[in-house]
Amino acid sequence: MATQNTASDSPSSPNRRWLSTAIHALIILAVVAGLVALRWVITMPDRLDDQQTLVVGPTNFSPDSDASVRVVVQDFGAGEPIAGAQVRVSMQTDRDPAIPLYEGQTDGTGSLPVHFHVPADAAPEAQIIVETESPVGQDRVEQPVTIQRDYRLLLTSDKPLYQPGQTIHMRALALSTFDLTPARGATVDFLVEDPKGNKVFRESVTASDFGVAATDFTLADMVNQGDYKLSVSIGDGTGGFQTPLHTEKTVEVRPYVLPKFGVDVSTGRSFYLPGQRLEGVVQADYFFGKPVALGEVQVVGSVWEIERTVVVDLRGQTDENGTYEFSFDLPEYFAGTGLESGQAQFALEVTVVDQTDHAEQTGQVLPIAAQPLIIEAVAESGALKPGIENIVYVLTSYPDGRPAPSRLEIGVDGGEPAVISTGEYGLAEYVFTPQPDGYHILDIIAQDETGLLASRQVDFYTEYGSDSVLLRADRAAYVVGETINLAAFTPVEFGDIYLDIVKAGQTLSTRSTQVTDGKAEFAVDVTPEMIGTLELHAYKVLLDGTIVRDTRLAVVDAPNDLAITVTADKDTYLPGEMANISFLTSQAEEPGAGVQTALGVAIVDESVF
Repeated sequence: MATQNTASDSPSSPNRRWLSTAIHALIILAVVAGLVALRWVITMPDRLDDQQTLVVGPTNFSPDSDASVRVVVQDFGAGEPIAGAQVRVSMQTDRDPAIPLYEGQTDGTGSLPVHFHVPADAAPEAQIIVETESPVGQDRVEQPVTIQRDYRLLLTSDKPLYQPGQTIHMRALALSTFDLTPARGATVDFLVEDPKGNKVFRESVTASDFGVAATDFTLADMVNQGDYKLSVSIGDGTGGFQTPLHTEKTVEVRPYVLPKFGVDVSTGRSFYLPGQRLEGVVQADYFFGKPVALGEVQVVGSVWEIERTVVVDLRGQTDENGTYEFSFDLPEYFAGTGLESGQAQFALEVTVVDQTDHAEQTGQVLPIAAQPLIIEAVAESGALKPGIENIVYVLTSYPDGRPAPSRLEIGVDGGEPAVISTGEYGLAEYVFTPQPDGYHILDIIAQDETGLLASRQVDFYTEYGSDSVLLRADRAAYVVGETINLAAFTPVEFGDIYLDIVKAGQTLSTRSTQVTDGKAEFAVDVTPEMIGTLELHAYKVLLDGTIVRDTRLAVVDAPNDLAITVTADKDTYLPGEMANISFLTSQAEEPGAGVQTALGVAIVDESVF
């Protein structure tokens, strides 16, 4: 089976290229989602009677947040869930008595979604205590947990390149991963190291109410030139801050002269096959519009084997229009990283020297492909789920990344091939039901509308076991107010499917439903606290406590709540003039309604980049 995507964008439109890239990323995301590590744990007590209690939840909580865990109570002897079991949940720390968090009863599936609020002043180390009781028996489960915020740091500088004597402006932003709470009042430590590892600057700054800290470092006139490492860290193990938290970036320090003219290089094709003839044009123009006439040109072509190897070295001169044309045959063979992965790279480096002996350089890397079409195939869950219809996404593209609408022939394990089409975005869905025999081989042949042909063989691992779960979402990206529609499939056509929604390692919501004809469905309304990346865990609890599961990632986009208006007092300035610039931040839906924000401004000569 196949599905063809349609859109009104023209074949060359930016939207189409962007969508192709996005679809490609989402296919890879499906693999990552299938293999993502489980960031919550399953806790069971030692069984003294026929009652069996499982607690599924995270081991890290953010203070002053809403959290969830799942409690499942089963009758091990009868092999059935226990409905109506009493459940009591509390939190215990070494310094405080137990704090009751939740009381309730299990439903018909033997499950109880436990929701509670984590105290804002809770100690960093605590225990979640779950006590259950039913006519079959009683259990007590204790799980150590950590209560602290997981902060993420962003370090920026005003530009990537500095000269000796200039000032490096550094800014750090620290926000909670879970709910974007600023790390207000935190101590942020800045450090600068020169190319030899010498620590040349260190300063501690208190973060603002917006979680922002900034500082400046002025370079000396005589310094070690090269790459300088800027780093920032936060947290001392107190106040709910994660320790250690550290990030860094590199900037270059060296004398430089801003460019006097620009050099562009273009080639006749966006990708090549080995041995094809490459034709290109070099165009050099001064920034004030005049062409660089009679400039000396050098075109160097190189490949990477064990080391960089120059295979082409052409020299010439621009004409009166600043133009130089060149052509040569590419090598017939690419070694090293080469074409073993289906694609190699050929680097063009162009140097132009004008009549004042000023030189400017540019470069371009061209893909060299073993085949004119690239075929990629991924299973929707990473590994195939036996006994269930699985979707294998097949993407066909050209080596330069453009989608390649193609006719596909796909055969499984040498069987009769099916014929499908990838559609205008180069994407198709191939559906089949794998058997639990270890792996399957897909033979794929693709041919585009112009007759270009490629083939690939892809191996897929199949999970073992008599039961499994495959989770499928209707989309990968949502906004607040929409509904995430999920379907969980299982080869065993009865039982209960549980769904946990996890963000930044903390469970936001838990729910469950019974399997009907091998399928369970969930509709999740997207709320503001879900903004970010969600892990959607669907699973079944077997009688021996084993969990079979599947995972998907879903992205909830944050609304663009703010608008920024920039106004200058003049359109053009002379060197040394005073520029007066005003910034207005307002609500996006109400442009005139100002709102207080933290505003970061960098003013840099764009030629530095």
